[in-house]
Amino acid sequence: MIELFKNWYRRHFSVPGAPEFACVLISIFIIIYFFMWLVGPLVVALCLAYCLDGAVCFFMRHLHVGRRLSASIVMCLFIGAALLALILVVPQIINQGISFYNIILSMGADVSQAISAEAAHSDEFVMSVKDIDLLITQHIMDFVSTLPDPIPSMVAENTVLSALTSIRSQLMKATAVLMRTQLVPSVFNAFSWLIYLIIVPIFTFLMLANKYALQKRVLTYILPNRQNIIKEFWPSINSQIAGYIRGKIVHIIVIAIANTLAFKIMGLNYGTLLGVGVGLSVVVPYVGAVLIGVPVILVALLQFGFSMTLAWVLGVYVIIQLLDSNVLTPMLFSKALNLDAFSILAAILIFGGLWGFWGVFFAIPLATLIKTIISRWPSADADPQRLLLKAKD
Repeated sequence: MIELFKNWYRRHFSVPGAPEFACVLISIFIIIYFFMWLVGPLVVALCLAYCLDGAVCFFMRHLHVGRRLSASIVMCLFIGAALLALILVVPQIINQGISFYNIILSMGADVSQAISAEAAHSDEFVMSVKDIDLLITQHIMDFVSTLPDPIPSMVAENTVLSALTSIRSQLMKATAVLMRTQLVPSVFNAFSWLIYLIIVPIFTFLMLANKYALQKRVLTYILPNRQNIIKEFWPSINSQIAGYIRGKIVHIIVIAIANTLAFKIMGLNYGTLLGVGVGLSVVVPYVGAVLIGVPVILVALLQFGFSMTLAWVLGVYVIIQLLDSNVLTPMLFSKALNLDAFSILAAILIFGGLWGFWGVFFAIPLATLIKTIISRWPSADADPQRLLLKAKD
């Protein structure tokens, strides 16, 4: 067993620079895993720097100014746009989120309480929770009546209605608890937001203004001295990470704006909240669209009932999802999404469990990074000079 391990080590780590590069990768993983709460602002600033670096280069070329002045112009524009969004969009999201949370609480109550709670929103919703329970129960009983005897006589309508009411109540209560214990504390953590609002722009500006100096420091003090192995990995990894981050930010913004405008035009309640939620759902491929589709369908059903307006809302939502999957996503991630669906979902599951939101956000580039490292890791068996020496021996 020891000899097997020695042979494996000689084959994969005998190339100069490989052991040092492996130590760097392991150290980065340990630091991020145990100190994500500490390096979180750096990660966010790095993402913003990747996104804004193109604009900095654009101003440098067309205005013929230095990098520091160009970075100052870009940061002023970015902060202005962020403040505008903070003033115009965030208050709507907060108010609609509070109202939506109250509706979830009312749907988790008993039927009588849910009816009285939704009576206060009679101008917003045409269907009550009881209407939905009765409608689903009726469809179930119609299906049961087609089954052979004695099954129809064994199923009572009141039993089905009680079971549906209990399931709906438990699901809504669990959703309310999840929103109260997980979502709300992370969104309304004032101290964290204050740190991010102050520290992140400073870090972003410094990264943009001192890009080449920081890269030189990384190459000198962090990466191994023999950097042939770095030259093998870094160009493809850097281009993939940069393309993914920029594409994902654009992806979120485009989908959020498109769905918000569509929901607003059709008069759907909580249009801004649901539109932003659909935009954020693209962070999780495949699964996100299904999860966010549940509240969209629920709100549309309660507001419009079983009408043509409901069909229009669902049709527009599906059309946007299809355009996203078949047009926008391939356009933005033609180079980054060179992974199969199983690898993407596995990466989301693993990295999301390790680092939460940021693990999900970076799941695809991290999976691509691992794939690149495995496929391009230098091996002594693949080195022609080493093979020649072995043949002489």
